Amino acid sequence: ATPEIYTLSLHDALPIFALRVEIGSLRGLREGVPNLMRLFSEFQVRATFLFPLGCDYAGRSPLSAWRARRRQGLAALAYGTLLAAPELGREGAALISAARDNGHEVGLFGLSPQQWAHRLAHADTDWIHQQCADLWSAYLDIGGVAPAALATPDWQVHPALLGELSPARYRFSSMTRGRLPYYPVLQGVRSAVPEIPTTLPTVDEMLRQPGVTAGNVHEFLYAESRHLLPAGHVYAASAEREGIEMLSLMEKLLVMWKGQDGSVRALGDAIREIDLSTLPHHQVGWGKVDGSDRHMAMQSVAVPA
Repeated sequence: ATPEIYTLSLHDALPIFALRVEIGSLRGLREGVPNLMRLFSEFQVRATFLFPLGCDYAGRSPLSAWRARRRQGLAALAYGTLLAAPELGREGAALISAARDNGHEVGLFGLSPQQWAHRLAHADTDWIHQQCADLWSAYLDIGGVAPAALATPDWQVHPALLGELSPARYRFSSMTRGRLPYYPVLQGVRSAVPEIPTTLPTVDEMLRQPGVTAGNVHEFLYAESRHLLPAGHVYAASAEREGIEMLSLMEKLLVMWKGQDGSVRALGDAIREIDLSTLPHHQVGWGKVDGSDRHMAMQSVAVPA
């Protein structure tokens, strides 16, 4: 059958939004995840929760930790230095089960979010292999159903990481910014699982735009989401941001997205509607988006399958 992604008429399409919830800290696990689960239950939507299974080493990046102190808590300034680094996998085991029990999709967000965000793109191949092995071992220790996806902090990627993606372990990945699902290719390495890129800007990126404030950022995000895409939009929420200090923003977005007769779903729901054998292959490039100084992995030009 012809996949819906290529036959869908944008003129007649209903708006579709997929939610990925990134969990980057101990506070995000303890406060943000339960807050968002309660909110999603109220609105009867499911999302993809991305759990890290390593340690919270926020204290080893003091400048970043200081900037994020409001969302991660003051104690995080000492994690991995003056204080023992909290074990996120052990802390999150019960929440992983709770997410599934509440109908949500569960994916992995690497080991230490801080390490993966700052080291992944430039790491050597041995480090990538070991991290992936440790990640899977940590997941097996928790037990349960296989995770749906692997995502990466700050949309960082590495050719060796693409090579580690096996359909036996992950149904899809979410490591890039882009417009449509595709199979990523980086430095000659082709991923064996489809990629669902993030399509919408984050709240932090929007807040760095002229005229955007905490009071009106939901209106700007809503305006961005009105540009329909055949496979729908993907919004990356943060357990620390939308789950705690800006929980009301997440509620406003859900009201607007569902109010326009749209649907809000988990990332994997998009994959179920697509004939994966017809998905294109695209190069992964590097670039910046408005509101961020970091280079991120981005969906680039199509290449032969």
